[in-house]
Amino acid sequence: MAAAIGKIPGVGPQTAKILGENGFKTVSDVANSTVASLSRVPGFGAVRAGRTINAAKALLANPASTARKAAPATASRKQASPKKAAAKKATRAKSSGKGDRQKAALKKAKLREEKLRKAKLKKEKQRKEKLRKEKLRKEKQRKEKLKKEKQRKEKLRKAKLKKEKQRKEKLRKEKLRKEKQRKEKLKKAKLKKEKLRKEKLKKEKQRKAELKKKQQQKAKPKSRPKAKPKSKAKAKPKSKPRAKPKAKK
Repeated sequence: MAAAIGKIPGVGPQTAKILGENGFKTVSDVANSTVASLSRVPGFGAVRAGRTINAAKALLANPASTARKAAPATASRKQASPKKAAAKKATRAKSSGKGDRQKAALKKAKLREEKLRKAKLKKEKQRKEKLRKEKLRKEKQRKEKLKKEKQRKEKLRKAKLKKEKQRKEKLRKEKLRKEKQRKEKLKKAKLKKEKLRKEKLKKEKQRKAELKKKQQQKAKPKSRPKAKPKSKAKAKPKSKPRAKPKAKK
């Protein structure tokens, strides 16, 4: 298979092997391929891919020309002269140079692949890092939200407790005030009652005293009332006699 592909001009054993690994096993595979599909093979650019496809098509169109080219080569092996040997050596050097170029191209392709792989890994790493940071940010936001919600609930709970405490305190004060008022009222009522009782007792005592006095008066014999002694008239002061006026000489 590799030999069949190796008949294409510009395709050596190493390149044939690479093409075989990438699914191009025959000349027809290469001829029927596109520049874009062949450019994906390491070591093949757009220009080289187009040239190789054209060479494969020409090979399929004229297979006799390749046979003719191969026949003199076998004859030259039998009748090798020093000049031809030198030429052969030169061609071998050329082919070795070509092989070196292919190796360099393969190395370049390998380096490009490695570069692409590293770039891909870097992008993947960046993507994962971005996702990790996003996840951390979201987790932080979630925790902040939970913390704020907790603080809000705690604040509401404290406010509720405070209000409840104030309400209980108010009720307690109101109860104490009412109790005080009730006690004051009871005390006033008691004092009023006591006062009324004392007044009643006083009146009863006075009534009893009056009754007793009346009874005593009824029990005494009736006697004439004593005449009041006449009060002596006050003596008028004697007036002095007036002096007689003297006669004029």
